[in-house]
Amino acid sequence: MTTDIDVLIVGAGPVGISAAMLLHKMGHSVRIIERREGPQRAPAAHVINARTFEVWRQIGVNVDHLRSLAQDPQAAGQVHWVTKLGGTVLGSLPYERQGDEMLAVTPTPLRNLAQHILEPVLVDELSGMGIMVEYSTQWISMVQGDENVDSTVVLNGREEIITSRFVLGCDGASSAVRRASGIAMEGPDNLQSFAMIHFSADLTSVTHDCPGVLYWLCDQGAGGTLISHGDNEWVYMHPVDANHVISQSDEELEAIVRSVLIDAPVDIKILKTSSWTMTSQIAERYRDGRVFLVGDAAHRFPPSGGMGLNSGVQDAHNLAWKLHAVITGQSPDSLLDTYDPERRPVAQRNAQASLENAFKMIEVFEALGKLDQEGLTDAINNQQTHFDMFGLQMGFRYELEGSTTPNAPLSDDIIRNYTPSTEPGCRLPHGWLTRNDQRISSLDLIGLTEATVIAGPTAEVDGNCLQVGRDFDDPDNWWGKVLGLSSDAYITVRPDQHVASCVAESRNPFPKE
Repeated sequence: MTTDIDVLIVGAGPVGISAAMLLHKMGHSVRIIERREGPQRAPAAHVINARTFEVWRQIGVNVDHLRSLAQDPQAAGQVHWVTKLGGTVLGSLPYERQGDEMLAVTPTPLRNLAQHILEPVLVDELSGMGIMVEYSTQWISMVQGDENVDSTVVLNGREEIITSRFVLGCDGASSAVRRASGIAMEGPDNLQSFAMIHFSADLTSVTHDCPGVLYWLCDQGAGGTLISHGDNEWVYMHPVDANHVISQSDEELEAIVRSVLIDAPVDIKILKTSSWTMTSQIAERYRDGRVFLVGDAAHRFPPSGGMGLNSGVQDAHNLAWKLHAVITGQSPDSLLDTYDPERRPVAQRNAQASLENAFKMIEVFEALGKLDQEGLTDAINNQQTHFDMFGLQMGFRYELEGSTTPNAPLSDDIIRNYTPSTEPGCRLPHGWLTRNDQRISSLDLIGLTEATVIAGPTAEVDGNCLQVGRDFDDPDNWWGKVLGLSSDAYITVRPDQHVASCVAESRNPFPKE
């Protein structure tokens, strides 16, 4: 059986589903296959940053519903270093910027939403568009031609050839698509092995007045991290040797969990165990002809920063509109060559920051070993950038033609602090506007398939553009105060909501022929 479609998406995690939704919304035929039997069943990623929510908002996902499923910022707004859970608190820091004050710079502040809760909702959103994830389907191999790719897949022992114009490898860290493309990974492949125990327990009697999302356990006999996923679901993650075998006995696993809690009469239910290896790797290239790597197939970061899933969704956002432009004949194939040089540098910076976060955590345990209270306090305070990465999350810039300055080297200031900018390659800054008596974000002005030109209130308008005061109202002077533009300026924004160009002086971008 042979099927002809525009894009085959291999892998149906949040990244693959996001790519499928984007391409479907743009009018393209897609199939999305997944080797697992169903959606993610255990917590994995849990940090959904503001930029990822903005992408889903542009697609039309019910972001308000997603955010209602996330942990309350009051409950998940702190990181603690403790001897054991419920024991002595050695230090605490705020966990990211989740408060309403962030609505000044994004319509959708960061939230903690565990992947096993998120993913089924995204699957439902996709099915509501008429696209079903094809679970239990194994991608086997492919043959690339000049105009298409023939992929061999197997479902329940039945082989099928799927012919598509393009293939997206969204199939995770062990990507079969990447291996078949002969693309190597660069960077350390074995930084540390971890065992994870997913369990259910009401630990409010243990945490008392110390709610949080992460608890770093510093007792000599109780190392590791406890991650709260809300609704009494927890993950205990601790480092192990590479050849460590995880116990399959619920009694032994429960004993391990109890060893990191103060004595308390709580019921513990073991849900799942797993192991994984922390790496910091990036694919040597993101494209092989008609095949593209997206998400973890292209990059793997240490979890210290929560950048993995988010970077993947933003990969898809960057690539989808380019695929649309090429498939519809609006742009040459060479446009797709910009995916790698735009997204790989972002992955490199995210990997660098995540790796530095992981190494800085060692300082805390070194101070503990020296019984140095002052040094411990300093070491904990030195983790602030680890848990406050808004600048890195929102301020990444693609180096486009017209950019006047290169990306600065990473620093704590760049990682933590976001400065709105209309420099080409930057995300269009957010501001609250009014259109048809409805409050909207400036990001809501940008369509999925074509560049959007926005003109100042006194600009000479001759063409298909949006103008301040004509097409929407700007009650807070977003145009002047946030963008810093004159009333007769123009700005052009790509479908992925990144600035393509900015004409700050009076000059008509629509010259008459």
